[in-house]
Amino acid sequence: MESGTRFYLATVCLERTRWGRRQPSFAVSEWLARFEADGFDGVELWEFHYLAADKDEQARLVDSAAPLAVYNSYVGFGDDEAQARDASALAITQLEASAVKYNLGGDAERLDEYRRNLLAWAQQLPPACRLLCECHPGTVLEKTEDAETFFADLDPVRFGVIVHASGQPGGLGEVFEAFGPRIQHLHVQLRGPENDPSVAANREHLDACFDAVKANGFEGSVGIEFTRGIGREEDIEELYANACTDMAYCRQRLA
Repeated sequence: MESGTRFYLATVCLERTRWGRRQPSFAVSEWLARFEADGFDGVELWEFHYLAADKDEQARLVDSAAPLAVYNSYVGFGDDEAQARDASALAITQLEASAVKYNLGGDAERLDEYRRNLLAWAQQLPPACRLLCECHPGTVLEKTEDAETFFADLDPVRFGVIVHASGQPGGLGEVFEAFGPRIQHLHVQLRGPENDPSVAANREHLDACFDAVKANGFEGSVGIEFTRGIGREEDIEELYANACTDMAYCRQRLA
């Protein structure tokens, strides 16, 4: 795993179709130089910015020198979803992604099925590609104790965990105690009041959250996943400016 804290722009943050038809509304390749110039260390690529892009855009992303840090996958792990896993595994291999974000499904009775297919999928990925579970609400690994049991016998470097750092420090100590170095990536959603373009309105909670992250020795990476301006009449330039503000804040708090 990379040493030190690195900060990535999650392209889903800028994508206005993220919760709709999931078709790219912009070409990520056209933004990569700007991301780098503005201080981002790489990209957390929304899966559909690759799989749903045309062949030329796919080739530009494959050929780019910009670090593709995390491939943001939406694959399922049911027995009937192998084709989607195959497509994502091929994309991850072509893009030489350092890590992939994933979630398991929400049916507790299928936990063994999910696990079997996850381990099989890991074998399809490049050996150096780390699998980072978001443990999203509504999935079988939402509860810390369930995820801790699930991962107990798996390599903590290959099978990592994502934590959400969004200004709610309560419970972070418990999560770090459970997972320790398995926590390799933070998702940041500093959405706050819609009329405040800074992070100032939430500073008390945010500062406490990032103080807790730092106090627990976190040395992974940070992805700016969502920001202010999402969910209304979205303007990509506004979202990007807010994401840059959030990245600067996170750098300052974790320095």
